[in-house]
Amino acid sequence: MNTIVRRLSQREIYFMKCLKIQAVIFCRIPIHLGMKWRTLLMLWMVFPFAVQAQPENSFSVDSRAIYFPASVTHSSQSLANYILKNFHTDEGRIRAAYRWVTANIRYDKDSMLSINWSKENDEKIAATLRRKKGVCDNFASLFTDILVKMDMPAFVVSGYCRTTGSIFNQAHSWTAVKLKENWLLCDPTWDINYAQSPRYFLIPPEDFIQSHWPFDPLWQLLPHTVSYQSFERGFAFSNEKGPALNVGDSVRAFAALDQLQQMEAAARRMKAADVRQGAQNNWYAYNQMNIAIIHGERNMQLYNAAVNELNEASKLFNKYAAYRNDLFQPARPDEEIREMLYPVKALILAAKQKTTTIASAKENFQYDTGDLSQKLATLNKKVDEQISFLMRYVTTDVLERQKLFYR
Repeated sequence: MNTIVRRLSQREIYFMKCLKIQAVIFCRIPIHLGMKWRTLLMLWMVFPFAVQAQPENSFSVDSRAIYFPASVTHSSQSLANYILKNFHTDEGRIRAAYRWVTANIRYDKDSMLSINWSKENDEKIAATLRRKKGVCDNFASLFTDILVKMDMPAFVVSGYCRTTGSIFNQAHSWTAVKLKENWLLCDPTWDINYAQSPRYFLIPPEDFIQSHWPFDPLWQLLPHTVSYQSFERGFAFSNEKGPALNVGDSVRAFAALDQLQQMEAAARRMKAADVRQGAQNNWYAYNQMNIAIIHGERNMQLYNAAVNELNEASKLFNKYAAYRNDLFQPARPDEEIREMLYPVKALILAAKQKTTTIASAKENFQYDTGDLSQKLATLNKKVDEQISFLMRYVTTDVLERQKLFYR
């Protein structure tokens, strides 16, 4: 039988050395000192190992997470790096981020207008850390961004919440996070400065839906969605069941989309649910506005790229025209002459594809591609005529070629 030999880690080597030293000391204690001293020594020998084996429990995480060095609190990335280094389980790291945010960010309604609307996410998070205050969107966005920077799947969720038995008619924000194979929910705003233990930390979806109803049905994270009417009546789990949902596959597919596709998918789900009123309707409109903005930016990039390609194609064609006017002098190999217009043709094709994309986009309200398309068509016609000329040129006897320029 083969023996498998495992290399000891540095930590194991250290513990073995400690045991050896402590055993030598123990053996050299005079017997007349009695069992009292030997017992104390044995406790001393075991103590370091007991400390090393102590689990990362909630109390130890909370007590250490309230106060981080000021140098790491200026960005979500530095906070994430510090947590990764000093906490050693996924749940401990999530709790450390949660505890720091709830203990160090102050709720302030005045921040709603000053640092939320029309802000890019990075700008909003930077402002939250700089001011150390915000509203629910700031709490959820900062907490979520720290998780994401630790490579943990997490998303900000917006919706309605129930307080003291009634639905709060303004939008609220919280966080969905994946721990191991389960999606759980956290509301850092509702756990600000918790004393003993958080009430809204890593809550299963079936419990969280009792007080939080997301605008996008996906983020209920339930196998059957709960209607707004059921949530409004105060019993989230009734005999009424919405469409079936495979939570894991659905969220995985959503996460694979880019930002624009995610917004469009959320809009489709909300439209299919057909429950858009009050704050939900405002959120839907805001989502649609962001979709239009992203489409506008993409259309602008496509339009500018198409213009650049047209200009480059015109430049190359004019270079070819000048060479033809010189009767293809100085002389070049036939193959090189025949291929002179291929790059021009490729640029025209690329520009036409971009203008077609812009023209077919229903969200395009800014760019009229008619003039650009006409210029591309005119140049393309000239290029096709010259490609036909080149084919005749290279297939004509050398002594007869010069006549082709005067026909």
